[in-house]
Amino acid sequence: MPRIKNTILIFSLLLFFSCVKAFDPQIDNTAVSKYVISGRVTNIEGWQEVEVSLSSPVESPKYIPVQGCQGRIQDNKGNDFELTQFEPGLYKVWMGQADLTPGTSYRIQITTPDGDLLESSFDTMFKCPRLDSVYYAIEVIPTSNPAISQEVMQFYVDLNAEGDYSRYYKWDVIETWEYHAAHPFEYYYDGAMHQIDPPDYTNKVCWITGLSKNVFTLSTKSLTQNKYRQYPLQRIDGKTSRLGIMYSILVRQLALSEKAYNYWEQMRINSNEQGGLYEKQPLAIKGNLLNMSNPEKVVLGCFYASSESARRYFYHDVAGIKLTFYNFCSEESLGMFGWREFFKWEYPIYFYYNEVGALRILNKECIDCRLLGGTIVKPDFWPN
Repeated sequence: MPRIKNTILIFSLLLFFSCVKAFDPQIDNTAVSKYVISGRVTNIEGWQEVEVSLSSPVESPKYIPVQGCQGRIQDNKGNDFELTQFEPGLYKVWMGQADLTPGTSYRIQITTPDGDLLESSFDTMFKCPRLDSVYYAIEVIPTSNPAISQEVMQFYVDLNAEGDYSRYYKWDVIETWEYHAAHPFEYYYDGAMHQIDPPDYTNKVCWITGLSKNVFTLSTKSLTQNKYRQYPLQRIDGKTSRLGIMYSILVRQLALSEKAYNYWEQMRINSNEQGGLYEKQPLAIKGNLLNMSNPEKVVLGCFYASSESARRYFYHDVAGIKLTFYNFCSEESLGMFGWREFFKWEYPIYFYYNEVGALRILNKECIDCRLLGGTIVKPDFWPN
């Protein structure tokens, strides 16, 4: 009997968001149960965040937050800023603009529930030039099949840092896109057939926001000028729903110290291009942290200072990209046994009538966009 295979759809969905090639980083499994600190101070007034977690085995990566820590951010002027736990493993402190100035150095001190004092070295905040220009080019790249090529939207950024600025940079790309479920909620069966009139569009439009897992770093130390043209950033194609309706990127340009740059450059070298392996825990790379109580215990991660410049961009109806993404909506005809094919525990059964009036059974992904990982809450910055 024709039945919708939800397990297949869920598996396909997982592939859609985390399809990666096999990658076997050379990380010693003794990294298990090491403390991992991840955080930074920026020149932007607001909440400064620090995450405290434990490393996990590479073969089964997961995020293990450490709760109940006491912590503070200190600067080289003798100021202390006490951290407060907001959620498991996440600690924050609000810092005003006067306390966030380039030229100032900062460090983190964390006391764990076990009594270990974890401390970073001081890291200096360098001046960041204004983000120059972010642009894209439609490029054709080869695929695993020599007979088939693929069009991609390749983003680039220019750096213009002439003056008293850092020689070390990192770019964060936060992407947001709108996508739609295939149908509104209109018809369903739960032992009887029902129609919602007017149709319910509540869960038809969604947005997804996330930080690109790629690491983008650049040093101009060896260049005669503190400039760079056409540094490659994000690359996207038409195989996902990103370009289906509207796509936006927020690009943050971060000016780093040399030590912070070296850490992130190592992250770039060791990270899988898609970043899927490390979505659940930071990459096990030693940074600028020490266990002051037990110096023999390695502490992973990095705490650093950076100033930043950011701009947001929007794109829609991008010419030159063929859209081939699957919306995960599966529809089938009602079988020869009619509604008797369905068990009560499967209710409600969603359906609609196509253009020729034929009844078609829908899976839940057809009428609820949230099942593909997004939210129906429209971002504040999204155009009307």
